[in-house]
Amino acid sequence: MSLTRLHALLWKEAQDLARTRAAVMPALLMMLTLLLPFGIAIGIPLVTGDSMVDDSDVTKALAVARRHWPAVTSLSPEAAVQAFFFHQFLMFVVLVPVSGSMSLAAYSVIGEKQARTLEPLLATPATTGEILLAKVLAAFVPALALEAVAAAIYLGGVAVFAQPGVFGALATLQTALTLLVLGPLATLIGLQIVVIASSRVRDPRTAQQFGTLIVLPLVAVLVAQGAGVFWLTVPMTVIAAVVLVIVWVLLVLFGIAIFEREQILTKWR
Repeated sequence: MSLTRLHALLWKEAQDLARTRAAVMPALLMMLTLLLPFGIAIGIPLVTGDSMVDDSDVTKALAVARRHWPAVTSLSPEAAVQAFFFHQFLMFVVLVPVSGSMSLAAYSVIGEKQARTLEPLLATPATTGEILLAKVLAAFVPALALEAVAAAIYLGGVAVFAQPGVFGALATLQTALTLLVLGPLATLIGLQIVVIASSRVRDPRTAQQFGTLIVLPLVAVLVAQGAGVFWLTVPMTVIAAVVLVIVWVLLVLFGIAIFEREQILTKWR
């Protein structure tokens, strides 16, 4: 793999994505989902006057959380409930770059097919691996920036609006691993799936639907923790990160293997 060619491809992809403003809209819309946990944890109790401290489902899930989350035990009942919900919805911060950046990856391949600019690229000395990696990384970098903005808004909102002690309870190694490790890896896998699908289909929306496969495990974790089935611990997160790295490497190899340059050069004319 040539770093010089990869750098040139990344620069080209960045310029192409900068011109594709429509692909950025899903990312901006996903930011609005960050309002949901604030509405549940703060807004609803404030408006209705009802506390969720005595809710049986919340009590059950919070009991499981306390066994693995010592910081929450020193909080008041109301603050503990808020900390629980804000910890749960950290997965929403992870989903923002995963879901928001898929349109960028889909347009990077299918947009070039539709504009008839992919054929000249495939005719260059650039290898299939370099082309696919450049397309993934070109969408991955803005996705990381999007996650950083989402995390800053989310945690900043917790610090300002949540009860005292809630922000401190969230400042854990588990939170750092979720945002700095699981989030980027899940985004990388989602983008890789979308790029692979984009090489086989004609519609960007179809390619994005394949990419949502990575969303399902994240939502499953959110639901399972909310139901008190289990709690995602630091060792579990590290194991999950290792598995995600292996999955991404396998996806890269798979994408290279099924990418048919000759057929694209002729079939998509």
